Amino acid sequence: MKRLLFLPLAFVTLLLFVFPAFAEPSLLDDHKFSSAIFQIKPTNDIVSETISINKQKSPAKAFLFSAVVPGTGELYSKAKRGIIFMAAEVALWVTYFVMNGQAEDLKADYVAYVDEHIVFEDDSPVYSTETWTLEDYEHATQSDNWHYVYTENNGQPLTRVGKYYWKDLPEEKIDAPGGISLSESESQYRIEAFNKRTDMNDKFKQSKVFIGLVVINHIVSAIDARIAATIYNKQNNKADVSFSLLPMMSNSRDTNAMLNMSGRF
Repeated sequence: MKRLLFLPLAFVTLLLFVFPAFAEPSLLDDHKFSSAIFQIKPTNDIVSETISINKQKSPAKAFLFSAVVPGTGELYSKAKRGIIFMAAEVALWVTYFVMNGQAEDLKADYVAYVDEHIVFEDDSPVYSTETWTLEDYEHATQSDNWHYVYTENNGQPLTRVGKYYWKDLPEEKIDAPGGISLSESESQYRIEAFNKRTDMNDKFKQSKVFIGLVVINHIVSAIDARIAATIYNKQNNKADVSFSLLPMMSNSRDTNAMLNMSGRF
């Protein structure tokens, strides 16, 4: 008989404590719920606690991440556009290496062409281009022939360069002043070498442009990552999690409690 009287009382208690908690509009609109059953001592009170979890992203970290690897700062700040910066970084580096490789091939072709089409004079200090620098090769395209030892700024001779002329230069022009313009040159070898030199230099310049774009990508991504972190922090200031412990009675007369957890994330 006592058991029959207790069941209605328990039902009324649940209505008084549980229903008002779930009927609040703010809870229904802003929270998600999950429940679990725990064994506790008998109680008629509702135990409630709210925990605030800080979900801030550091703008400084986001800036640093993207400054090192573009796009990572955005992804850290939950901005999917970071993938665009990462893809751009890969594309720019791949393009640079491809173009730089092409420039190196043009350089090798240019050097080989000069080696093949010049002749060193009999009284030249050297008889090969073994010790030549790229500057020496470029200097060779500036003249039809060269009768004087190349000198440094201090006037000391650079014997590594020697004296030379282009193979197809007419014999009567070998001893003539060689410092004439390219348009007046009688050596087709020199003209072709100059064109190869121009192609090589242009390709190196083009490849360097992509290095500049890589630097710009790092800077823009770093600034954007800082902005993304700031925006994220404004939109996700904190996450509130509430725990409510509600008394309840099971059919086996055991005293239990229902733990309700709600949060806005």
